[in-house]
Amino acid sequence: MKAKRDLGEVPPGEPMTSKKVSCAVDTQSDLGVYANAFRVIQDGSEVILDFCLYSESENAAKTVSRVRVNPSFLEVITSRIEEATSSGSQSGAKYLMLSSETTEN
Repeated sequence: MKAKRDLGEVPPGEPMTSKKVSCAVDTQSDLGVYANAFRVIQDGSEVILDFCLYSESENAAKTVSRVRVNPSFLEVITSRIEEATSSGSQSGAKYLMLSSETTEN
């Protein structure tokens, strides 16, 4: 049986499959971090997505959250953001993207 693979290990260009899943968030203690700026950095075989807090008075930004992803995952992220923000989208939809070789234990 194949072991589960981390999404960061999916080789560029490998197909991914979509699966609707529930993703619990404790809204009492995990409200998230506010960001008003965004940065994308290519770092070797990965892409870094930085969410930042920009201060106009200081003319500077501070990274408040950083996510590393496989470049092939960016198209999926973009597609899901467009779906979630479109006028006819269903609120509360959750998506988990899996590599085509990921298997359940």
